[in-house]
Amino acid sequence: MSGGNVQDQVNYWRQTVSRRGILRGATVGGLGLAGAALIGCSSSAKPAAPAASVASATAVAAASKPKPGGTLKYAVPKDPDSLDPFRSGGSTYYPLVANVYSRLFTFDPGDGGPASGKVSGDLAKTWEQPDAQTIIVHLNPAAKFDKKDPLNGRKVTSADVLASWAKFSKDSVYRVDLSNAANKDAPFDTVEAVDDSTVKFKLKFPDATALSLLGWYEFWVEPTEGLSGKIDLSKEARGSGPFLLDSYKPSVNLVYKKNPDWFGGPDKPYIDGINISILPDQAQIETQFRAKNLHFGAVSPPNIPAFAKELKDTEIVKTGAPSGSPGWGMSFLPGQPWNDVRVRRAVSMGLDRDAFVKVLYDPAPLEAAGVKVNSYWNAPFAAGYGSYWLDPKGSEFGPAAQYLKLNQAEATKMLQAAGFDSAKPLTFDMVFAGTYYGTDYPTRAETWQSMLSKIGVKVNLTSVDYATDYVPKYFRAKAEFKGKTADAAVQYPPGGTAPDPILFYYKYLAQGGASSMTGKYFPAIDDQLNKIRSMTDFNTRLAAVKELQRYTIDNMAVIPTGPATDTVDLVWKALRGPQQYQAWLSSANGTSSTSIMFPNYYFQSDI
Repeated sequence: MSGGNVQDQVNYWRQTVSRRGILRGATVGGLGLAGAALIGCSSSAKPAAPAASVASATAVAAASKPKPGGTLKYAVPKDPDSLDPFRSGGSTYYPLVANVYSRLFTFDPGDGGPASGKVSGDLAKTWEQPDAQTIIVHLNPAAKFDKKDPLNGRKVTSADVLASWAKFSKDSVYRVDLSNAANKDAPFDTVEAVDDSTVKFKLKFPDATALSLLGWYEFWVEPTEGLSGKIDLSKEARGSGPFLLDSYKPSVNLVYKKNPDWFGGPDKPYIDGINISILPDQAQIETQFRAKNLHFGAVSPPNIPAFAKELKDTEIVKTGAPSGSPGWGMSFLPGQPWNDVRVRRAVSMGLDRDAFVKVLYDPAPLEAAGVKVNSYWNAPFAAGYGSYWLDPKGSEFGPAAQYLKLNQAEATKMLQAAGFDSAKPLTFDMVFAGTYYGTDYPTRAETWQSMLSKIGVKVNLTSVDYATDYVPKYFRAKAEFKGKTADAAVQYPPGGTAPDPILFYYKYLAQGGASSMTGKYFPAIDDQLNKIRSMTDFNTRLAAVKELQRYTIDNMAVIPTGPATDTVDLVWKALRGPQQYQAWLSSANGTSSTSIMFPNYYFQSDI
């Protein structure tokens, strides 16, 4: 399979990762049937007729003046662990708290195109940095909590920020990203009140990512009344954000109403409220969308073309380039084959990333519906990082890009030079958390397995329990683990994100990262990161980040396995907003990041 065009290769992989092959994989954690269903849909999809209307994120929203009123409706698959943002986490929690709480900073949305990553003030009205390790924040005097007792509409003060920081530093699972006391690579050392409306942050070291960290989806400002126990914030959400939580019925819905005293008003939010249904079944979600009970974020990508054809008052919207960055984390224990860079490069060169995109994402039906879908390779982080991302297919990447391109002949030679051949094939376990990260993970794993078989590599698919096995023994193992059936192993996470590419590296490729896939084995990455983090000039920093990507791929510190396409959604035309605005790294968290833009959404007509 070293020759032929891309479509020939796609057809080959679709046949190789057959229903029979997936069903054989049922012994791998009982996941074969889910994968078979997905492959069946992917391989038999018929191009849809052009949709009645197709929109992109660059399309201009309706020219009509935003009309106030209406209730925005969408769904999440499960209840939040808690309404308290410091005691919860995961993709369902972000939109629940972003509607109610405020942060000190936020990211500017893209208006008619991708977001830039620029940070602006949320609760912070103004701020200054008198030196490289000090940030002074002046709170917006118009920021107030809700009018219910015991808050009674009082102003947000520095005491709220300090108490929130103390609680965040103690309880939040994300404290390692910000608090130096929890992680030596995190920048924030101390927080103190200058006066009632001014807060001073001291950094442990100069850090150009500090404002981005304060603007990400982690540090929210809660009222001291909740922190002192006068309000149970696990059962009530009481903030200063654009909406107020009106009611919460577990397993049913969360209902929000517009905050008339929001400091970002008075016109915004345009909508009167939000209704978030809790619907664990995807088929039910799509049924509710068809009935116009949900407005967006409901239809799974493979079904979007058919729904767009059927539902004439909908439009397909491109919501951004991929932000998640999947990659195989290898074990670098003594004796592991991954200690030889030739093995790492050879395995990467045995993966046909373009064919993978077509098998997993099957963009042909979307393109038949009039949507031009671009595909992207991560290296190691994804294209959603905008100008920081270095395209492996572009001329700027340099010689290291060859290790991401399919080259079965060269991969076979490298493996032979490293001591692996038909008599002694490279054999390893690919460990993943079943369907925890998505129902398509068995399909992903089977596809990679089939590709590597063509260069003589034997991959054992190993599905393990997420909580008891995958996280403690592989995901958090800092590149020191063994497989279940073979000593050699890789772990296959979904690929996370962070508010800045350097923070992505610190989290996933630095020695101290909570989810480090390289552990102590690439100290040069830490050295480069520490230099880049103090660079305040954008162009200097940009060039250094690109050079870091070249180094990572040249040494194949992780094996990128995250080729993906533009993310798309199906939206009822009456709703305006998804067609116009993009959140920074929006595809990483879906409505998690999109929720910060809800105050800009409005209905141009009844739905």
